[in-house]
Amino acid sequence: AAVLPLLLSAYLNQRLFRYDALAEHASREEYNQVIERSPVKLYLLGAAVGLLQFVPLLNLFSPIYVGLAFIHLCLAELKQLRQNA
Repeated sequence: AAVLPLLLSAYLNQRLFRYDALAEHASREEYNQVIERSPVKLYLLGAAVGLLQFVPLLNLFSPIYVGLAFIHLCLAELKQLRQNA
């Protein structure tokens, strides 16, 4: 009962916030490359920040921090991708 919501939260968080972070900064090809390069990082971050939704009162502010965490990770991956190209 505790594992399924965490896995769902990890999946949904990474799907939503990775798009949100890269939509205006990456081309379609870059977006796909970032996703292919770091799926484990995205899922782990989604799971880690998904735990915040289970903490009362903290879950009210967690979407802000979750978004910032994904923006930081995805833009760092995009920067690294562009430097290697």
